[in-house]
Amino acid sequence: MIALISMSSCIAQKKVKERDGKHSEDKKFPTEYAFPKEYVGTYAGNLNVSDASGVLQNVPMELTIKPTEDPKKYDYILSYIVSKQKDERKYTLVVVDPEKGIYDLDENNGIVLRANYMRQTLFSTFEINNKILNSRVEFRNDGRVFFSITVTEKANARKTGDKNTSVVSYHTTVIQKAALRKVERD
Repeated sequence: MIALISMSSCIAQKKVKERDGKHSEDKKFPTEYAFPKEYVGTYAGNLNVSDASGVLQNVPMELTIKPTEDPKKYDYILSYIVSKQKDERKYTLVVVDPEKGIYDLDENNGIVLRANYMRQTLFSTFEINNKILNSRVEFRNDGRVFFSITVTEKANARKTGDKNTSVVSYHTTVIQKAALRKVERD
């Protein structure tokens, strides 16, 4: 498995060099917009929360990205409508090193999550209460955003392989997915 990942990485690097200057992939992977500047706005849809048994909950959701007075900071607000009440999570998206795709999601309570932006997708992986959360927010040029979070239990990790190549695998228990569309607001 590790050899396959290493080999894939080498092949991918070689292909990037071979394609340098060619535009065949622009049809499948369109030109990227400047992040987060060109994705400012509000996106709305439904968040589907599921586990292996099926759908647990559907929740109306919004993602709002707004500039602040500081050009390196954006309001990044996740809103959920639960029991007809709006539950807002107000983060600050901090531009750390856009050339390297490094951003921070500041929860404004002492917790700061590292995020990486690659190919129009903002990734963040973090651990809380013995769970690993993988967040993925993919921005499309047509005003759509695909949001997902997987929750993985660290308890009962499974270790296989030998002393040279041991691999630890975990049990993913919940996935949250949403397809959002840009909405116009007054």
